[in-house]
Amino acid sequence: MKKVKVVLLLVGIFYGSAFPLKLGLEFQAGNQSLVGANLRFTERFELKPQLGLLFRENYSQFQLVVNANFYLPDIGKVQHYAGPGMYLGFASGQDGQFGLDGHYGLRYNINDAISLFGQLGLGFNITPSFQLSTFTSGAGITFYILEN
Repeated sequence: MKKVKVVLLLVGIFYGSAFPLKLGLEFQAGNQSLVGANLRFTERFELKPQLGLLFRENYSQFQLVVNANFYLPDIGKVQHYAGPGMYLGFASGQDGQFGLDGHYGLRYNINDAISLFGQLGLGFNITPSFQLSTFTSGAGITFYILEN
């Protein structure tokens, strides 16, 4: 019976009409410059795995960021969301960092293929030592892959 439940769950997840996945490519600038995917699973939930790279003359940094956005009821043509995020950071000459954040953002769909967004948040570095990070902010654009 346990296997039947798992199979039914997987069928429900991957069946197109029950699970209308909307894919997008996203670019974000702000205190973190990120590029990544936008996986819109439903009208009210999206997952955003992103990468950040920073190269300077004597310093380089790599970040992996994953945000989960839960959309709230629309405000006219503007959507707003809130959610948690996590990040892993690796910088030259430093220990790796792991952190969590909470954020709130706004999204405006120009059309079905292009969307603008901005968000604010508060982050916490957990390793190598616990500290409250500064406020985070960013603005960006999402290009959605349209279905035929």
